[in-house]
Amino acid sequence: MSARMNDRGRRLPSPVRRRLLQALAVSGFLGFVERNVAVAQGAPDYKALVCVLQLGGNDGENTLVRYDSAGYQNYAAIRTPASSLNIPQAQLLPIQPARGGSPFGFHPACGPLQTLFNQKRLAVVANVGMLAQPSAKQGIEAGTTPRPANLFSHNDQMLAIQSADHRGFTRIGWGGRMADKLDAANSGVLFPPLTSVNGLQTFVFGQTSTPLTVPPNPNFTLSSSGQNQFQFDALRDATLKEILAQDQTNIYDIVAQVLSEEGLAAASVVFPILQNTNSIVPPIFANLNSQMAAQFKTIAQLIEGRAQTQLKRQIFFVIQTGYDTHGSQAPFQQGLLNDLSQGIGTFQAALDALGMTNNVTTFTLSDFGRTFKPAANAGTDHGWGNYAFAMGGAVRGGDFYGTLPTQALNGPDDFGNAGRWIPTTSLEQYGATLARWFGIAEGDLPYVFPNIAAFANTSLGFMA
Repeated sequence: MSARMNDRGRRLPSPVRRRLLQALAVSGFLGFVERNVAVAQGAPDYKALVCVLQLGGNDGENTLVRYDSAGYQNYAAIRTPASSLNIPQAQLLPIQPARGGSPFGFHPACGPLQTLFNQKRLAVVANVGMLAQPSAKQGIEAGTTPRPANLFSHNDQMLAIQSADHRGFTRIGWGGRMADKLDAANSGVLFPPLTSVNGLQTFVFGQTSTPLTVPPNPNFTLSSSGQNQFQFDALRDATLKEILAQDQTNIYDIVAQVLSEEGLAAASVVFPILQNTNSIVPPIFANLNSQMAAQFKTIAQLIEGRAQTQLKRQIFFVIQTGYDTHGSQAPFQQGLLNDLSQGIGTFQAALDALGMTNNVTTFTLSDFGRTFKPAANAGTDHGWGNYAFAMGGAVRGGDFYGTLPTQALNGPDDFGNAGRWIPTTSLEQYGATLARWFGIAEGDLPYVFPNIAAFANTSLGFMA
């Protein structure tokens, strides 16, 4: 291809053309931001969704344990002390659903989550998972009801839960598809509406939108000039920008140029936000040093800097790995849940301090749950349905939503006999409830969740 600069817009596919036009406007955009940092107050109707992916399949049955006498006795009869999975009832952190029903107990590492639940800022959504359609044991086990492809495979279910495609064919995420639909809400804003603070995963890819990634301890320059001679870094940056300004004729070079320019433009906005010495966020996180805390701190600072980005709708993506606990689960899950709950609790405190409690909703996802029946080596195997949490000031918290499974091995909700709960709440029902609050139009929900028509009730009621 040999199109010259003034020919590119006509020759490029529309999504690339749009990004190219944005990149060509970068210098004006940055000047606009610079002039308005002191006076901009941010969008009055700002909203953000924060997705927290517990990668590997969190054991929901030890994250929340039935606390009533009969429920706990059933738990202890299956997860016995000899299994090394049993949590003594006295160590659990009790909660009582607002609309009644049996009490539960959070894992002892989840103190901040118990606090948020009691403050009615955390809702529990029961038995969430990937489904092809509403499913019951007889049809699933007989093979007459379709089920997600490669159901207990990490790679397949990690892809499915992020793409909202039970078939496992899609490499575009439902976070990215929501971002595709935010052009009207973020009209005229060039800053990317979706930010990952832990690398690129399926959830953040859209059809027409490109995510921004902000790594831990971000450095937004060409660094490591050698021997700490940082005076050369600015020269290298200037050289890169000069190279990117050169006219290109090859389609691949053009796309690489556009994406590089977009990245540099976004970095020049992000860097001052994260280096702001007047930020109120870092002191709130001062006593935490986990990777989870670092990710939440970055997100809180970017929300604090919403006047600079000028976004009205923003999506963030967080990952915590390590939940594939086939062996020695108890100590591993203790550490993971401690870091998760401390990070979320501190993030909510930061949102309180920023006056953004009602504007930001945080929610959890996991590949799948784990078997209620213990496995060898003091661990658990891959399950299916699991608990999910939604947190924030707009959440109707302090309560459970969805339908709890019958907690019986080989019971009516067990696919098999090991306690793999057949989900009673689909990802589409869970995600659509969040998406409506976020402002995704009803007519756009099938774009975000292509299989949503398979489920009758897609508004679970946990969002105000």
